[in-house]
Amino acid sequence: MSLAIDSRSTSELAIRVQGRSAVVTGAGSGIGYAVAKALLQSGANVACWDIRLTPELQSLERQYGDRTAVMAVDVASVDEVEQAGLATAQRFGGVDIVVNCAGVMYKDKVGEIDMAAWDRIYSINVKGTLFVNQTLVPYLKRSGCGRIINIASMTALIGLETYAPYSSSKAAVSNMTKVMAAELAPFGVTVNALCPGWVDTPMLSALFDRIGEIHGLEREQAKDEVLRHVPQRRFIHPDEIAFAVLFLSSPLAQGISALDLSIDNGLANTFKPGLHMKHD
Repeated sequence: MSLAIDSRSTSELAIRVQGRSAVVTGAGSGIGYAVAKALLQSGANVACWDIRLTPELQSLERQYGDRTAVMAVDVASVDEVEQAGLATAQRFGGVDIVVNCAGVMYKDKVGEIDMAAWDRIYSINVKGTLFVNQTLVPYLKRSGCGRIINIASMTALIGLETYAPYSSSKAAVSNMTKVMAAELAPFGVTVNALCPGWVDTPMLSALFDRIGEIHGLEREQAKDEVLRHVPQRRFIHPDEIAFAVLFLSSPLAQGISALDLSIDNGLANTFKPGLHMKHD
């Protein structure tokens, strides 16, 4: 695909991904599933990578047929990532867009961090993102309009109690994004990071349980307490993250690279301590 942006495409102000080929990791649920579905709905070919082949992925495969490739991939395994990358490129004739959604959550007080859990979160959130990008960069360089979109977190930008393992792993993703953006700029590949706040996914449900336990609240009370910290008093819908992916994938987003894009209802700008840890 040509990198040049002509006057016709500019006047249309179109988000165009038709016929382009994407890899979405962590596509089995949550943000990854919303991203994969949005790309498919917009005409892209999508390789859906996840460690689990969920019913949602099987549904996408039935609905979109040959434009979907569902693969069981552990992003922490270099061998599995390389095999899936080759299979994807052979299936679709290349790769134009990479969206790294695969990730896990672990948090604890700094003095109580379990190092095995720390290593696991880094192996998936940081090394997994690196392995996928390393494997697929050669195809992106040949794309002419290559895109890497890494899912970081608003927690990469601020300090939240107990979040040292997760937020530091996402801060690593954020900084990796900037380095890769500089290295890949001569090839027309843009690299950006999305920094979501509290998105309405199964991971959010676990947050309510934890906040309830910390503050002695019932589940609905815990949910209200979390929302009290959010300026818009609502949670992000996964489709809002998916739309940002579509926007950054567009040829008209060629000038945007090395960006941390916060999608958090303004939460990182206003967050006050005390929610995630009880101070005696």
